[in-house]
Formats: sequence, C-alpha cells, structure tokens
Amino acid sequence: MDKLPGFGRGIDEVLVPTFAAYEDLLKAKEADIRSARRETHSYGPDPRHVLDVYFPDHQPSTAKTVLVFLHGGGFYAGARVNDKYAGGLIFGNLGRFFTSKFGVTVIVPDYRLLAHGAKYPSGGEDVKLVADWVKGSLATRDGYESINLVLLGNSAGGVHVTTFLFDPVFEAARDELIAPEAGGAGVQLRGAICLGTPFHWGDAHDEAIRAYLGEETVFENSPVGKLQSVIQQGSISRLPKVKILVMISELDPEFLLETAEEFKQIWQDGDIETQILEGHNHISPQLALSTGIEREEAWGVQVAEFLSSCTSN
Repeated sequence: MDKLPGFGRGIDEVLVPTFAAYEDLLKAKEADIRSARRETHSYGPDPRHVLDVYFPDHQPSTAKTVLVFLHGGGFYAGARVNDKYAGGLIFGNLGRFFTSKFGVTVIVPDYRLLAHGAKYPSGGEDVKLVADWVKGSLATRDGYESINLVLLGNSAGGVHVTTFLFDPVFEAARDELIAPEAGGAGVQLRGAICLGTPFHWGDAHDEAIRAYLGEETVFENSPVGKLQSVIQQGSISRLPKVKILVMISELDPEFLLETAEEFKQIWQDGDIETQILEGHNHISPQLALSTGIEREEAWGVQVAEFLSSCTSN
C-alpha cells in the first residue's frame, strides 16, 4: 500500500489511517470472505474463552495443518471479530485466505484482556486451553486424527505464544504437544510465528504493559526475559524443539526489529528465521489478506511456505 509510509511508524499513529486505507479493499471481497465455513465454540471456563474455526473448502487427505492466530491489541484491546470495522470482516479475511488458498484449518480465539482480569501468565494459559480444545474436540473429528499445529501470534498475541513456549509452568503441556504419539497420530506442535512481536520493551513501560506483566517484572516476564531465565537456569535443553518464524514489517517501530535480533542472538541454538515484510506497517498485514492484491498478500504466502516447511519432516 503506497500510502503506508506517510502514516509513520508509531503504532498509535498508524492505527486509524491504516484501517481506513484497507476498508474498501476488504468490502469489495466481502462475499468471498463470508463464504468461509466457520464454527464458533467455547474452549474454556471464562466467557471470553470463545474461538472461531475456519475450515478449508477441500480437506487434504493427509495430516491436517491447523493454524492458531492470536490477535494483537496491547493486552487491553482486540477480538476475534472486529464488528466496528469493514462490517466485521476482520479476522474472517485471514481465515478465508489460508483455508481457500492453502487448505489450512484456521482457529481465531478471543483471549482474556486486562478488562477480563488478564495478568501474566494468563495469555499462556489461554494458549494452552486452545491447544487442549484442539486435542479434545477438533482431533476427534473424522479426518483430524493427525494434526500439525502452528501458533501465529501478532504483537501482544505473540507475547502470549512465547509465554506458552518459554515459561516453565507450561513445560508439561508443551511436552505433550511436541512428542509425537504412536503411529504419528494426535496433535503435534510444529512451529510458531511471531508477527510484529515485542520481545522486550526496554524502559518504555506503559500502563497496560505494567498492568499485565507486573509493575516490577516487565522485563522478567517479557519473551527475552523468560528466555534468559531458562538459559541461566541451565534448562535450555527443555525448550521446545519447534521452528520459529519472526516476521517484522518494514514500517514497524524500529525497536521491534532490534529486540527480535536480540532474541535470535540469545537463543543461538534455536531454529529461528527472521523475515521483513516489505511495504507493511504494524497494522497492515492482517488487513491485507483476502484483498486479492498479490503484493499485499505476499506475507501470507510466506506464512504458508513456513507451514509447509514445518510439516515436511
């Protein structure tokens, strides 16, 4: 989108104009986006524990790839459906893109925000509950006996993904997802994608960050903080052996790329790849899917290629 560079890099300053720039593009594809087969289910005890499942038009006969997308919103905002924008087409556009083009089943959950009492590590807890739902419900369906699971977290959603991956409290749950079951059946965590994810915030601790991560534990509970803690404890061998893709937009705030590079340098034994999304800012990638514009959707193709690389072993 040629307009994006003029909006700047700050997340707050690009938010409204970026949504406005993509609204007509999405509305033009409304019929196709709404044609996706979608089911809504509860996945946990909180009223916020609701998810949408988007099913492919044609199911592949092999093991199913399931992509879980956790939206961003700074720990205080965001939902699986944005009713206030483009007639509620977000994030149905993301579900439709991956189901129709690549045969991937997509899950988009709501998770607890600060208004619902969220406090670290509740984001990781909600990721675990979604994984439990996949194992206990989706995996019982015909054709879903073998599932390759990949987590995609955007911004704050990416922090929740890394919480699940790195915090020792989730070690048993991770192990159940990583170790393949007999005959290759069951649900196996294959990879994780961090889209526009802050791996730490330096000294920039706003009210929402402090409220969620803790006044005195902002760095300790950040992705880099958790990773460093595991390394210092000598338990890095227990970190999940999954592929990780870090995606940073060209017009993202510069600190996101800086902290991503720091994360990769600290975890030198990790299977980590970094990709820069040309022409995008912090908000635009998720709005660009299902617009039918090749350069806008290119990052989605990159995700699909990563999914393929995760499941080709």
